Amino acid sequence: MAIILTGATGFLGGELLVRLLEHSDHEVIALIRAPDDAAAAARLDATLAVLLPPGTVPDGRVRAVAAHLDQPGMGLPASSRDALAADAQAVVHCAASVSFSLPLDEARTINVGGTRAMLDLAAAAPDLERFVHVSTAFVAGDRPGPYRASEGDVGQRPRNTYEQTKLEAESSVLGAELRNTSILRPSIVVGDSRTGWTPAFNVIYWPLRAFARGLLPVVPGDPGAPVDVVPVDTVADALLALAVGPPRSGTFHAVAGDAAPTAGRLSELAARLFNATPPRFVGPGAAPEIERRAGAFLPYFRVRGRFSSDAGALAPAAPPLERYLPTLLRYADTAAWGRVALPRWSSPA
Repeated sequence: MAIILTGATGFLGGELLVRLLEHSDHEVIALIRAPDDAAAAARLDATLAVLLPPGTVPDGRVRAVAAHLDQPGMGLPASSRDALAADAQAVVHCAASVSFSLPLDEARTINVGGTRAMLDLAAAAPDLERFVHVSTAFVAGDRPGPYRASEGDVGQRPRNTYEQTKLEAESSVLGAELRNTSILRPSIVVGDSRTGWTPAFNVIYWPLRAFARGLLPVVPGDPGAPVDVVPVDTVADALLALAVGPPRSGTFHAVAGDAAPTAGRLSELAARLFNATPPRFVGPGAAPEIERRAGAFLPYFRVRGRFSSDAGALAPAAPPLERYLPTLLRYADTAAWGRVALPRWSSPA
């Protein structure tokens, strides 16, 4: 089976790429933003050098194609698009902008336009067996929970343009007439639960680092709000099941669900590991300087419900955060919170 993969140079897409190479014999065609195929191949090679030890990438299993999903026709000649469609038996769309602060039109161009470009490619593929789309559990928006994977657009209010455009992209996927269409919705994705490895230190890492440096004496948030965090290995295993396992249709959560700690519990765990006093939680407007610096992330410490957990239907459930938070923080310290780039393969399990 030939799998067309977007987002291979990103965190989750890269983890899926490793699993496809290690646990399947499928060919992977990685669509990569680059001026030409040679530049795309160079980006792919650089990514693989971070992900896998030297000499372990199987010959001929993965190739790069330059593409711009935010441009008409993906920036490709019709003949190149036709060739991709002729090869495609599965499409896995991981690429997206995860910025919370992009203007709406820019976020739509990337997240909605890119999804529609991949849907158009899939619709032209005569041998397509499945289409897998990565979304976010937070399309549930700012409303009381619980939040179920079966729920789509129920009139919720998005917290930011990321959530809004991911919800709009889901609507495009659900409206497409393709075989075996599935959507995976992760919550806040953090490093590997066994090694801590991550190339991206954002969302939950920002307040943890600020707390470690003594810069977060108070938290503008709700101590009783669930903070749903899931390790990338759980999400990537679930995504692998959708990509190469028995064909499925539907929407699936990859979340901690009922096991997610509250914001207050997370602060207690971090305080214990940092040998510090837990921060005090305050209401909106009580800590304007902290809100100014962390404004984009703060709504995720005020979530008003829990997500249903479906990852067990695809892959083993994530361990409790209490079990792997020390591993995440040890790796963050080793990597200087992202200032030191470490290969994935160098991180001991």
